[in-house]
Amino acid sequence: MEQNIKLNALTISEKNVRKVSAADVEDQQLIASIGSQGLLQNLIVVKSKKRGKFEVVGGGRRLAALQHLAENGDIAKDYAVRCVVKDQTDATEASMAENLKAAMHDADWFSAYMQLNEQGMSAEDIAKKFGHSVTDVRKLLKLGGVAPVILQAFRNRELDKKEVMAFTVSDDQEKQAAVFAEMKEGYGFSAWEIRSRLLPENVRSTEPMAVFVGLAAYEQAGGSVASDLFQEVTYLNDPELLKSLAEAKIERLVAEKKVEGWKWVEYTFGGFWSSPFASMRRVEPEIEVDLPEALSARLAEIDARLNVLNEKPMPEWTEEEDEEHDRLTDEERDLQEQKENSRVFSVGQKAEAGVLILIGREGEPEYREGIVKPEDGEKGSEGEDEQGAVDVPKKPDESAALLSDLSAYSLQALQADLMDSPELCFDLSVFNMALQRVAQSFLRPCDISVQWAEFSPKDILETKAAEKIQKTRDGLNLVWMNEETEADMFRAFQSLTMPDKLAIHAFCVAQSLRSSSSVIAELVKEQINFDLSALWQPTKENYFKRVKREKLLDILVELKGTDLAAGMANAKKRDLAELLDGLEESKGWLPPQMRPEAVEG
Repeated sequence: MEQNIKLNALTISEKNVRKVSAADVEDQQLIASIGSQGLLQNLIVVKSKKRGKFEVVGGGRRLAALQHLAENGDIAKDYAVRCVVKDQTDATEASMAENLKAAMHDADWFSAYMQLNEQGMSAEDIAKKFGHSVTDVRKLLKLGGVAPVILQAFRNRELDKKEVMAFTVSDDQEKQAAVFAEMKEGYGFSAWEIRSRLLPENVRSTEPMAVFVGLAAYEQAGGSVASDLFQEVTYLNDPELLKSLAEAKIERLVAEKKVEGWKWVEYTFGGFWSSPFASMRRVEPEIEVDLPEALSARLAEIDARLNVLNEKPMPEWTEEEDEEHDRLTDEERDLQEQKENSRVFSVGQKAEAGVLILIGREGEPEYREGIVKPEDGEKGSEGEDEQGAVDVPKKPDESAALLSDLSAYSLQALQADLMDSPELCFDLSVFNMALQRVAQSFLRPCDISVQWAEFSPKDILETKAAEKIQKTRDGLNLVWMNEETEADMFRAFQSLTMPDKLAIHAFCVAQSLRSSSSVIAELVKEQINFDLSALWQPTKENYFKRVKREKLLDILVELKGTDLAAGMANAKKRDLAELLDGLEESKGWLPPQMRPEAVEG
């Protein structure tokens, strides 16, 4: 039976099955909706034991919204509420049935807001009526404005919300539909590739040249940008303007460097190893400035002692030996840095050699000094690598053994995740072959002969990444390997479905990846949303025992704050390692060298 009941005669029933209300933002939206449209859906009630009162068993959120409006004076406290009255015996069933509603699909919400906008309602009007922020409404309108075929694909679950958001980087529905059709015929969709196809000529704001110039300088010069409104990526629309600004800025750096007396100073916007300079001879600084005589002797002493320590397995080290190793490693690093910094180029070297200025992957200028062009001197010198170049790396913060293991863990985890992206693996393999055979470049992101990486850590086969790799291999269709002859194996392989072939191809290519810290590796990580912490975590054995005590205290401050760290200031290294190993916060923590922002291309 349906009847109008005064609002102040209604209370919530214990038989209302929805015990937890929706999020506050949803409550606000409901209040705004009822305030502007009135109550569009009745409440379900039963008679209360109190005379003249009714208990709401269905529509608790609507009741709360009405009460809020009454408290604010927006409606009368005796506002007539349309209700369906049920018997007490039916109360729980009625409450359950009332809450069994299918949520409206996001695509339908997008379209509905777009229709309101087309009918003349502004984003501000819609926000006020439905309890959204104006920014959120503009985003919803942007999503509602994508090509209809994309919204339908979203309804059909061919696209996820992030991929629909990527299409909003362009307002051209025809272009959106064309890109959708192209990608549907390919290997699938990814937000990164959608944006790239919609804006193929535009430059991402995170690319080195854009960072080098700076977005503010680019816009001040009249450059325009495009984004998907969600600000996940910003694109610079005028690559020619960007390049001219970069050239002007780097020319100033060239002029500054020439003052130092170099024979030549040039620049490139490409990578060093793909440039002709990579095969040229490099000279090292030959003048040692104020080099202490005792420095070399002390380095030799440290090296000899470390060799003795390293002959003994690390788990067998005493606490004193552990601390001695840390202390000597730190001292060796400091002395090596002093030694390297004490050398400078001579006037004669500068008269023969030059400087190449590049833009680093973070957008900062990099200087490759001491390059000798073929016409200025003989090729080849002692200490060159196989490309004929000499480069003196900075001394790392951690021991070489630990850094090697951390690099191995990172690479293994990246390989494990990369196997899930057959299309990306295909691109990598073709790109790799084209670099070698077409461009004749030294760059090789993969070893196409499939010489898989050999890892040094003792526990490398016990990691989550190793488990994922093995699970992937177990899922491959390898029935063709049961054939007796090579020809029969090949024919059987050819008969596999394309998804099966791509899965095998991805497995092989992923394990041929050579580095987790190259520019290509960084692009791969971005495209597969790589999360190293999901596949590797620091433990007492693989990390905490292998860094110095002061470092462990710094980590403790980072994870738990200064109070706990202060209380552990006098703790032994072993106790600190044990504590950090058991912390819940350690599970998502990564050493600085393994974090995305620490990787250099």
